Amino acid sequence: MDKRLWVLYPLAMIGVMVVWGGVMQVLLGKQVAAAVPGAAASAAMLGLTLSLASVSGVISTPIAGWLSDITRTKFLGRRNVWIFGSSVAAAAGLVVMSQLTDPMAITIVWALLIWPLNSITGALSTVLPERVPERFRGRMGGIIGGCVTIGGALGVTVAGLSQEIFMGYLLIAGIVLICGLVFAFATNDRPAPPVSMLPKAERKAANKLPGFRAASDYWWAFAGRFLLTFGYASVVSFQLFILRDYIGVGDVNESATVLVGLTGLSSLLGLVFALVGGTIADKLGRLRIFVGASTFLFVPAGLVYIFMPTITGAYIATGIIGIAYGVYLAVDAALVARVLPNINNAGRDLGIMNLASSLPQIVAPGIVGLIVGATGNYQLVFVVMIIATALGALSVKFIKGVR
Repeated sequence: MDKRLWVLYPLAMIGVMVVWGGVMQVLLGKQVAAAVPGAAASAAMLGLTLSLASVSGVISTPIAGWLSDITRTKFLGRRNVWIFGSSVAAAAGLVVMSQLTDPMAITIVWALLIWPLNSITGALSTVLPERVPERFRGRMGGIIGGCVTIGGALGVTVAGLSQEIFMGYLLIAGIVLICGLVFAFATNDRPAPPVSMLPKAERKAANKLPGFRAASDYWWAFAGRFLLTFGYASVVSFQLFILRDYIGVGDVNESATVLVGLTGLSSLLGLVFALVGGTIADKLGRLRIFVGASTFLFVPAGLVYIFMPTITGAYIATGIIGIAYGVYLAVDAALVARVLPNINNAGRDLGIMNLASSLPQIVAPGIVGLIVGATGNYQLVFVVMIIATALGALSVKFIKGVR
């Protein structure tokens, strides 16, 4: 294993996560608010922008992975060349975004910008199964899981402290460009083997999507990730309103202040336990138990919210979720690397697997919003999280090819 990956891989992941945190949580909202007067109108426009971006993300994720799979180049290597090109395209797109004032232009360009950003993310996700030995994957997964939190928080900080939207976009563009180029040029990648060199059975399999019978472990892992993310997104998407309307913190501004503290606690615990969980999983050589247990921990978190609807209860539940999600991010990445149907198709198959993370973030808020809108009962939100994550933990039991 290239020892530089211990440093450059986390830095590259931080670089792309800075974009998701800074743009999606801060800059895009500021930009839309400046372009569309009125609180209700700007909120509706931001919702449209994020929805179209989500659709673009669902389409681009597997396509970007498949394109990197079939790339045959000696320049940088099939994954690194995409990280290089996509980092340049993403940085340029962010600079363009900084100049836009028309709301529809902002929406269209951001939806297009999702493509190079997903190309970077998809190519980086192949590093774990392709370049990190199995005995180190839990540890590296823990570091990468922590970097997801660090990168998002750094992006929010950079964007939040920038006095001008242009400067925020420019700084974030510089971070993603530098991190992407350093990784692409300073790490070793290799071209994909020529198709003619692969056995006939592998060439045939490379053209087919993995079926359930032939790759049941892969699809059970998909189901577990989908259900966990669905449960997580059901609560996280409505945390501000849960604090305001269910716990009774106060108005939106007071709830936002409390939410900052909850987010800080969750991020800190997530970072620590991602590192701890990944390291222990590596030493024990067991992955399923960590994925199943961390998924199931969301159940007591939901019960705390139901039976202890106070700020103290929110902190306890959020702490449990932070611990659970940190361990899950670390070990699930290592588990998925073990159940990939065909390592030669890692980009495409990881792209499909990543849909288990992106689709629930589109579906869950809509379903939960309908439930709350129809009943006004936030306890049902936690019931949804409990059921989804309990089923997600159960699905791990059916993965047979990994300890």
